[in-house]
Amino acid sequence: MSNQSAATIQQLITQLAWQAEMGVDEAFLGAEALAMPKVKLDKYLPSSIAAAPEAIATTPDDSARHSASVMSAPKAATLSGAMPMQTPPMQTPPMQTPPMQTPPMQTPPAQISGPDAPDLAAIGSLAALKAGLLAFEGCALKHTASNLVFADGNPGARLMIIGEAPGRDEDMVGLPFVGVSGQLLDKMLASIGLDRSHVYIANLLPWRPPGNRTPTTEETAMMLPWLRRHVQLANPDYILILGGSAAKAVLDTKDGILKLRGRWQDVDFGDAITRPTLASLHPAYLLRSPAQKRLSFADMLAVNSRLSSSPSPSPSD
Repeated sequence: MSNQSAATIQQLITQLAWQAEMGVDEAFLGAEALAMPKVKLDKYLPSSIAAAPEAIATTPDDSARHSASVMSAPKAATLSGAMPMQTPPMQTPPMQTPPMQTPPMQTPPAQISGPDAPDLAAIGSLAALKAGLLAFEGCALKHTASNLVFADGNPGARLMIIGEAPGRDEDMVGLPFVGVSGQLLDKMLASIGLDRSHVYIANLLPWRPPGNRTPTTEETAMMLPWLRRHVQLANPDYILILGGSAAKAVLDTKDGILKLRGRWQDVDFGDAITRPTLASLHPAYLLRSPAQKRLSFADMLAVNSRLSSSPSPSPSD
């Protein structure tokens, strides 16, 4: 037998010896083979290899080492005089009653008061109302605006249109709805056969908010009495409100314009006369959301239906 064959046999015998000592033989041998007498392989192995099974047999496996180290840790700690480390029990934090919170102070709605506040009931004409606004110093918007934007159109018209506040173009000219939004409003009126000679147009706020921002609640509350007197003096048959801020203030609600629009409501503007009032979308909103123009057109048809229910008087000069 050649030296290479002898080396191969020796390697196989070494592996079999290791498997036999580790108990792997049960996985490969049947019951009959296990019943056969065990073969001593030591005589076929060199002295260095023959000693390996004994070393393997006397070496504990990993699980035994782990168990021994875990079991011996408390003893080692005790022998060294240190207390064994223990995991403290989890404690549930005591329930605490939340501190009482004081509700924030709310600023009451701005009211017309002070030495500059006029007696609105004593104002008997639209010209006097405009003069009163020119003299009024109670609204801070007056000091940031360029012009007072009072009204436009026919003061004797059956339909009064109320917007929210002037924009940049309106502030420069001093008339409501003269910019791009005003051009769209003219087209909306033309769709039902009207123009500015058939309507009277005003705003809830007669001064432009800086940067065209949305009017604040305080600002709308301050100027609402002026608007009510404006409606009383103009005395229209119907009111069309354009925009959410104006609709919320006039109708005294927190609902959004998409919920308010399209429904006629009888509103008393302080003179014991209920006027049919319809809220609709502001032209500036329609320019940003053209798909909503169909809703606005439906509202304009509703206005036309009311106006057509009785003959319209000729526009006054």
